[in-house]
Amino acid sequence: MPWLNDAGATTHYSCTGAGDPALVFVHGALCALQDWQAQLDHFSQRHRVLALDLYGHGRSCVDADHIGVASFARQVRAVCAAQGIDTAVLVGHSMGCRVLLEVWRQQPALVAGLVFVDGAYLVPGLIGPGSREQREDRAQAARMRAAAPYVDVEPRERARHSFAQMFFDEQFAPQRDAIVQRAMDLPAHVARTLMPDFAAWDVLHMEPVLARLDVPALAIACTWMNPQRERVALAEGASTPWLQALEQLAPRTRIVRYTGAGHFPMLERPLDVNRDIETFLRSVATAG
Repeated sequence: MPWLNDAGATTHYSCTGAGDPALVFVHGALCALQDWQAQLDHFSQRHRVLALDLYGHGRSCVDADHIGVASFARQVRAVCAAQGIDTAVLVGHSMGCRVLLEVWRQQPALVAGLVFVDGAYLVPGLIGPGSREQREDRAQAARMRAAAPYVDVEPRERARHSFAQMFFDEQFAPQRDAIVQRAMDLPAHVARTLMPDFAAWDVLHMEPVLARLDVPALAIACTWMNPQRERVALAEGASTPWLQALEQLAPRTRIVRYTGAGHFPMLERPLDVNRDIETFLRSVATAG
């Protein structure tokens, strides 16, 4: 797998296959590019497929200065540029959905379409009217709330508890245990830096970006975080703050619900995920 050194920050990534549109896969918080292996194997047969370890994750650099949604988006753009990818369909999981939106915010021409895999909106309804100073105050409050769980609890233990809730079927216990261990192996500063950053991103950018979004989008929804911050399965026909935001602000987004699946449908239901992405790609081609 190749590496990219961008101003001293190293990125580990994979780029395989050939064919348009190119697909770029972005993993979630405390995860890694191999979470997409079933998709990389499938789509590389007909498409150019790129996946990367975000800064602080996998085998990429772990410098805290590079950890955050805006920095991750610049990282995605840099890897695409290094590979000569001018336009692509971006696929993101969980926190990676924010990275997709930030890539579109920074460089709209790069984005042909977006696929959100079990995204979330953790601090909805906090923007509203108000000055930039008021929004910054709300963002700072969101940062503090997101950081609070990591003050008295060692981040690796918090990660263990969080990821252990994300699979509901015991047949996936080996995958769950591997993901938990991988998250616990990351430096403690990754979670401490990242969680407040993407909470603030939700406050400052989520609603304005969704309201302006003008590219095709697909959302695969399986779970949500309840008020007790527990990961629970999405009931049939149920909505969530994330889905409500999509329906109200980005109504062109096609929403597909997977009942009974956990937070990693690309591992638990790879055939379904691949099928729905294939269907979406056909719609993007038709729209183009």
